[in-house]
Amino acid sequence: PNTVSIPLDLPAQAIPVSDHGFDHHVRYTAPPGSNELPGSEVIIYDGPQISSMVANDVMRDPVVPNITVRAMTMTAHDTNVPQGWTAFVHPEGARYFMNQEKRTFTETNICEPDICEDIEYYMECLLDELRRTIEEGNLTLNMEQVDLVVEPKTFGSDLVVCCYYFANHRDRCLFWLDDFNPKNIISECKSVQSLSHIRLAIEAQYWRHWDLFPSLCPVTKDIVNELKDMLIHATCADHLTSLQSSAAFDATILKDHLSVVDSITVPSTLADQSLRRGHAAIVIGRIMYTFTHNHFVNYHGEDCVRLMLEQSVHGWQYKPSPLMVILAPLLFFDPVAQVQELHKVFVDEVACTTRWNSFSSNLNGQLQDSNLLATVLLNANVGFLAIGSVDLNGRSPIQVASYMSLVVSMGSIILDLLLVSHNRTMGRSEPLLAECFLSELHDQKYGLEKLAITYSLPKALLIWGMVIFFAAFSIDWWSSGNISSRATVSSVILVVFVMMAYSVILIRKADWRTTPLRWGIGLELLSRMADAWEQVVEFMMATYSKREPRPNTEGVAGAQNTDLSPANAVISSIPHSSTSYIGPV
Repeated sequence: PNTVSIPLDLPAQAIPVSDHGFDHHVRYTAPPGSNELPGSEVIIYDGPQISSMVANDVMRDPVVPNITVRAMTMTAHDTNVPQGWTAFVHPEGARYFMNQEKRTFTETNICEPDICEDIEYYMECLLDELRRTIEEGNLTLNMEQVDLVVEPKTFGSDLVVCCYYFANHRDRCLFWLDDFNPKNIISECKSVQSLSHIRLAIEAQYWRHWDLFPSLCPVTKDIVNELKDMLIHATCADHLTSLQSSAAFDATILKDHLSVVDSITVPSTLADQSLRRGHAAIVIGRIMYTFTHNHFVNYHGEDCVRLMLEQSVHGWQYKPSPLMVILAPLLFFDPVAQVQELHKVFVDEVACTTRWNSFSSNLNGQLQDSNLLATVLLNANVGFLAIGSVDLNGRSPIQVASYMSLVVSMGSIILDLLLVSHNRTMGRSEPLLAECFLSELHDQKYGLEKLAITYSLPKALLIWGMVIFFAAFSIDWWSSGNISSRATVSSVILVVFVMMAYSVILIRKADWRTTPLRWGIGLELLSRMADAWEQVVEFMMATYSKREPRPNTEGVAGAQNTDLSPANAVISSIPHSSTSYIGPV
């Protein structure tokens, strides 16, 4: 056919198929998978414009109906479905149409004659092109095991692109007539290089096809048994025997899935499979999609396979920033524990839903406990300030310390409320929402460090409030008590402090041995303190070295002539009148 080509200033274009005699259609190009309009310059082909898509690109948007119920209508069957097509209702409610002879599916309303003509035109063109490709390439492909999904997308009022994909049940994959860029389905993994790895992402889209269009998906005994084996292995061999399992779901959900799959009834032959009862195919498709997508995310079959959930396939390791090194001791090293747990949830910028839900649940419990203790501390400060010996005119150190403890406890309560409210919303959210939240806060170098510090603030503020309240209490009893009361209370405080210090040191010692990160932060803190001290010393030496020597002073001259050390030079720079006379009085 005659074509007129003008370049498009767009990232992608539709691809024309060869003419098969359908010369009464003219379509314009538009970027596939996008709602953007083409530029002023377009390519006009005498033939349909097609664009590849995947199962995730199938749009199920609600349409506002515009219909009138005629008088004396007592049946609800659509009588205007074109011949050769059958209308189905997905168990979730979406309606789609199927041409069983051509094994073609579409969600476009083909009850309108113009739309039906376009759909059948696209269907014939794509199927004819597929047969021609098979014949020319001498390929072996059973057309009775291939489904075609067609979804025209309109841009503006006249621009139409036919998006499509073929589903091959024999090889469990999607395929296309033209080259396909899989960037949208492999974006979760970095450095995807092998075709076998991309094949897992495409297979996941194949199982997504089962979820969307289950009518012709072959539910066989082999597939059901395979799914059972996968569920049993993930339950027993992974989750129940390993705490680092990278398998999909958790043990409880796997057991629930296994009980559901056990109840699936498999038809004796595919011919006996009901076209309208696709519930079993939907269940199989959803579980298999999750398993296959999990295999893709964990690089199954690749050299860098992730065998443990906390393993990074890119070799990324967390290194504390100067901010963490400074704040960790002030926050009682709680950010170290938080950042470790967060990095177990978010590995290689992929969130584990099971671990995120468990982390959020544990965090909410800790926040609620600290909120309760902070409330008690707030009441204790209010009662302490009401004591007559404390509430004196002016602002004594006791009152100032109690006020500080009160403010700190209020800050802990407010942060607790805000974080609990946020985590209740995010805790059981969709995996994509949790992943977007963590991705937004993730730093390429320091990971989720800032989020860990935020989660540690309520507990740290509570501890500091207790410390300050104890200081106020200590000042009060020490200043007003006699010798006997001071000795008694001091003895009790000393005994309690020794027991606390022994317990903390014992636990921290074991933690630091089993948790290299805490030990590393401690060493990093000492190293930075040593560096800071060296800089202070160098600054002092530079300051003293810039001083001009006083005239006629032997000390300075001696320091300059005998190459004294800087410290001795400083000492010798003292005025001579104060040190020169040493003799009997």
